[in-house]
Amino acid sequence: MRRTAGILAAAFVLLAVLAACSRENLQQIGLVGIEASFDVEPVQARAGEVVQMKAVFTGVELDENANVQFVVISDGQPTTLKHRYEGDNTYTAEYRFEQPGEYDVDLHLYYEDVHIYKKKQVSVQ
Repeated sequence: MRRTAGILAAAFVLLAVLAACSRENLQQIGLVGIEASFDVEPVQARAGEVVQMKAVFTGVELDENANVQFVVISDGQPTTLKHRYEGDNTYTAEYRFEQPGEYDVDLHLYYEDVHIYKKKQVSVQ
């Protein structure tokens, strides 16, 4: 019993040290603090209406070559949208929902070893 407790304590200490090192390395290369704001307008749309999407990232310098994805999920099937880089870490996309229903709209940023993910739901009448 005492041996098991010692092994668990050692594992906990090792995990804490590794976590601290990982966070320190992320801070050194500037990856801690990347955030995204993600807006979809309108969130209650009419069929045939164009919905505007906008993502703004902070904590990192991005450009038109960044791996940003807007994805609409319809009946479990993803559709990746073409987007525009507007400058100042801002990206936009549009989508016309042809059928009424509930849709998920996902935002992804893949930057080095970081994956930022945000999700919004659009209700189409």
